[in-house]
Amino acid sequence: RKHTWLVSDTEAEFESHIAIGSKEAKRAKTEEVETIFKTYSNGVKTNRDAWVYDYEYDSLVKRMRQFVEDYNAEVDRYKRQEPKPENIDDFVNYDKIKWTEGLKTNLKRGHYVQYQTDKIRIGLYRPFIRKYLYFDHLLTERRYQQALLFPNEQAEAENRVICIAATASEKPFYSIIADAIPNLAFVGFGGGCQCFPFYTYDEDGGNHQENITDWALARFRDHYGDPSISKWDIFTYVYALLHHPGWRSRYAIDLKRQLPRVPLAPDFRAFSQAGETLAGLHLNYETAEPYELDWQVSQKPISYRVDRMLPQNRRKSEAGHTVYDGLKVNGSLTLEGIPEGAFAYRLGNRSALDWVVDQYRVKTDKRSGIVHNPNGYSDDERYIVDLVERVVGVSLRTVEVVEGLGKMSFV
Repeated sequence: RKHTWLVSDTEAEFESHIAIGSKEAKRAKTEEVETIFKTYSNGVKTNRDAWVYDYEYDSLVKRMRQFVEDYNAEVDRYKRQEPKPENIDDFVNYDKIKWTEGLKTNLKRGHYVQYQTDKIRIGLYRPFIRKYLYFDHLLTERRYQQALLFPNEQAEAENRVICIAATASEKPFYSIIADAIPNLAFVGFGGGCQCFPFYTYDEDGGNHQENITDWALARFRDHYGDPSISKWDIFTYVYALLHHPGWRSRYAIDLKRQLPRVPLAPDFRAFSQAGETLAGLHLNYETAEPYELDWQVSQKPISYRVDRMLPQNRRKSEAGHTVYDGLKVNGSLTLEGIPEGAFAYRLGNRSALDWVVDQYRVKTDKRSGIVHNPNGYSDDERYIVDLVERVVGVSLRTVEVVEGLGKMSFV
């Protein structure tokens, strides 16, 4: 029926559950759609990450001001050019600007860019990795619907989105909640990211609306005979269900082909409460209770600078995952005593801790020479070291909650 050559044994069962979203519902003019979420969006795709993201606010301001000047100069040069070049690639200057098809199109249309400080936002670049993002409709190749999910800083303070692996993703299924603009390659290139928001807005920040449909609210209330169920309860219920190990395993093939569908589990409140706990852990990871690692200090004063953290005693776990006992932060500090259980919380092909280790390093973009230095993200010199302990703690508590979910029936 879906024109697939191989049909999973669970396809009919999977489709009997409630769709969290659909392309048809997203396109529908009416709000009366039979899905949990009315709309959803890909994560942002900039096609120039090295330019528009940075750990350091001041560095991003300086770079984007210069980028805007350089681009606008190219617009002026193009307007003066007669006759107009047949091949825009032979005309543009590649030394200073990262060109994309969208930007070249705007050049030919004579569109200028105006630098605005309020376009610097917070982006969730990778799991537990925040960076400043210059979020502009001309300099971001594909914003998709993110401008309607996080139009301004106020939306970042109140909106929450559930990010999941896109259909046909090369990566294992994942789910994580976010309060900032997610990147399309959230778990690496080939992963994809679909975002299901609790609220939507107009691009100017007005017309604040809940994105859980009235149809879904009525369906849940009627099924459970509980008129006190709220749309936020449904949101956290969905978040917990998407973490259920049995659900993920049973419908693994179906999740590669279509958006998730969630059953009406016997104990709604237990799932909703578990989802609330998981959401709190994953949103508040920067202030979460740290897991105390063993600090091995080889020289004083301790330096907290990170150029690149190096795993110690790397090996494979029984589950086949790469684990390690410690991290060499720098020449003065090594963190030891990382529990193997922390690596069981995975997003894509990496554990949460692996993402921190991979991303929090000084990196130079080969093409542009732009240096990204994570040590400048926070005024707290211990931020990265403390983050390691916090993410270990979040991972262990997440694994505990997920193991509890695994003991509950989802059908």
